[in-house]
Amino acid sequence: MQCTALLLIPFLFLSRAQGCEDRAVPAGGELRLLPKVLPQAWEVCEWTVALDSGTQLVIVRTSKDKVPVFKGRFSGRATFLPETLSLSISAVTQADSGSYSLRFETSSGLTHSQCFHVSVWEPVGQPHLDSHLLQQEQGWCNFSLLCSVPRATKVSYSWSRNGEPLGHGNLLSVHGDTEPSTYVCNASNPASWSTASISSTTVCFPPAAGVAWSYCRIKGVLSLLVLGSLVAAVVITHVLTWQQDRSQAVASLSQSTGPPGRDSQAARPL
Repeated sequence: MQCTALLLIPFLFLSRAQGCEDRAVPAGGELRLLPKVLPQAWEVCEWTVALDSGTQLVIVRTSKDKVPVFKGRFSGRATFLPETLSLSISAVTQADSGSYSLRFETSSGLTHSQCFHVSVWEPVGQPHLDSHLLQQEQGWCNFSLLCSVPRATKVSYSWSRNGEPLGHGNLLSVHGDTEPSTYVCNASNPASWSTASISSTTVCFPPAAGVAWSYCRIKGVLSLLVLGSLVAAVVITHVLTWQQDRSQAVASLSQSTGPPGRDSQAARPL
């Protein structure tokens, strides 16, 4: 007996020193707990839970050659696989959060346990984006973006621009000559995440009459208008000059020839 007790001490100490492995699962999803250490031969296996509410329950206790039986709140939701000693629970709720422990005994009488700290989180909903134009001058646009998930708690937010991470900063600046950028807000908790996006043209250069006008595009249009005006002025000047020269030529020709029929009457005999 003393020898057996001495052999048990390292296993008990290891079990207490390991602590619990953290697991996060979304509400309504499936919880899967797979032990990292599996015995070569086990005789008795037991899954228990200490819920965050303070209730302690035995989920399943079974022998190697018996069919596992589940009772209470986990009946109809839990599945036990003897080959891997794994436990699965479907349709979890936040009330299922707690510390889940696996304890098994080998044929030699040794015991071992593993622990999982499970937290059930509500899935992150669709984020809502708010944009605020701070300053716009000399082609530069300074703006801020605010991302939030209504009625959500313990949600973290991060930003990216065209796929490049921006961290948690939401004070941004963009120039009108640059290509439009897409800003993405990622809202997440330990169990799920959701995203929302917005374009820089929506904030700084909103579309007018269905066309988005940037600073570069406006400058190009004004240049074309000026060039068109110069070309039109040259053409009009050329046309007016040609018409004036033609009018002068016709007038000179009329004065040199005189009225038609005047010379023939003077030469007719009396």
